[in-house]
Amino acid sequence: NTENPRKITVTEDMTLTAEFTIDQYQITLESNGNGSVTGSGTYDYGTKITIEAIANKGYHFEKWSDDNTENPRTITVTEDINLTAEFAIDQYQVTLKSNGNGSVTGSGTYDYGTEITIEAIADKGYHFEKWSDGNIENPRTITVTENITISAEFAIDQYQVTLESNGNGSVTGSGTYYYGTEITIEATANENYHFVRWSDGNTENPRIIIVTEDMNLTAEFAIDQYQVT
Repeated sequence: NTENPRKITVTEDMTLTAEFTIDQYQITLESNGNGSVTGSGTYDYGTKITIEAIANKGYHFEKWSDDNTENPRTITVTEDINLTAEFAIDQYQVTLKSNGNGSVTGSGTYDYGTEITIEAIADKGYHFEKWSDGNIENPRTITVTENITISAEFAIDQYQVTLESNGNGSVTGSGTYYYGTEITIEATANENYHFVRWSDGNTENPRIIIVTEDMNLTAEFAIDQYQVT
């Protein structure tokens, strides 16, 4: 008989035993969509169980919906429980550096999986060579999946100074030079000739120039003239 309370009419001696069974409760676990949970089920009253939230790649567990932050977490079952695991996207730091001859853009904190563009901007007289991981793209697109520190490597520009003669003398100073180098160029006339000017109109000889670009100059010579009186 399952009546309780139960009415009986006494007509004879009776011995009855009340049979009890342990309560069972439902543990329902859910996720906010960026991970999974383990531990849902039906459990006897007083059972100690472990529940766990497992984040998807690029995410991390933050808390349960009751604000508890333990994970894994042990609970004692005393009632029906419904909990949601809350996950948040991972964030990573992108740190960009320069070897001192230019600047970089793109440093910052980004969500996992964000596609960003980084760029190295050379100072005047320098050029970008490569990133410290060997990549030579610039600008460069990267997908953020971890903390990254990359340095931009710049190198000084080199320029060609080409000196020529119109045929009546020689020149010195031709060569390849770093940006900003101060060099001396000189035109030496053949016998019975004299230097007139450089092809850019400058008449200094020897002449000091600062290399900032490729240069091509010709020394112009003229035959000497004499007065017969």
